[in-house]
Amino acid sequence: MITAVCGGFALCAALMFLLASRLVGPGAATAEAPRHRRGQHGPWQWLSRWPMSPLARWLSPVIPARWRVVVGHLLERADLDDTLSAEQWLLAPLLVASGMAAVCYALADATGIAMLLRTALAAASGAALPCMALRDRIRTRQRQVLRELPGYLDLLTLALEAGCAFNSALQMAVQRSPASPLRMALERSLQEMRAGSQRAEALRRLERRVGVAALGAAVAAIVQAEASGVSLAPVIRAQALRGTRERFARAEKLAMEAPVKMLAPLVLCIFPCTFIVIGFPIAVRLFWGM
Repeated sequence: MITAVCGGFALCAALMFLLASRLVGPGAATAEAPRHRRGQHGPWQWLSRWPMSPLARWLSPVIPARWRVVVGHLLERADLDDTLSAEQWLLAPLLVASGMAAVCYALADATGIAMLLRTALAAASGAALPCMALRDRIRTRQRQVLRELPGYLDLLTLALEAGCAFNSALQMAVQRSPASPLRMALERSLQEMRAGSQRAEALRRLERRVGVAALGAAVAAIVQAEASGVSLAPVIRAQALRGTRERFARAEKLAMEAPVKMLAPLVLCIFPCTFIVIGFPIAVRLFWGM
């Protein structure tokens, strides 16, 4: 009974954390927030407040440099690098794991090795929850970027063909697009260009922050066209057509995978229930007939 209660607490905590991260994820921010900060508020922001900041500074000396690099890269992909540092984010798995272990230890009725195993399992489950939420945020953001990229490239091509410079065309495409993760990333790149960064460096940082192969191909084509002096409009139009074809190919792939994914629910859930509903009256009649 105690184990079931602990498992229920862990499952509820996981669902609440993932639901909160989805509700305040990319595209769920309010219109009053600055555009380059949208999508960064929510359950993640409490890690940057007191007393988390002093705890992060205390934790900083014991964190390996390689962990800082990896976590910083993941925070860039999730568009949280302006809100959290690597030390602050690493507090989340530690705190959730400690809380889950304390709850399991307080409710456990076993002793010795069984109690240690249950506590370790609860701590591991708690430490995995923030990692799963961050991974889900990154994947959701990348899917949205893949879906919106061809439209942005088309707008950029139209502005370039109308005679605008690249920065002006990019600004126009951003202004005439709805709020989205790609728009926030492009606005951040525009701010870097206005601050004095070179266009190629700002675009490469954009590619690194988003982590989408299609965007990386478009950035490489733009940088190479600028270096060789080729007109940007045909190059970007070709990338837009390529992105549109890839989007249709992904949609067709998902449509073909849908029947395969439906086999497990059919075999494990729907078919047994159907057989029970059909076979129970027959079995009752045979039993009373015998």
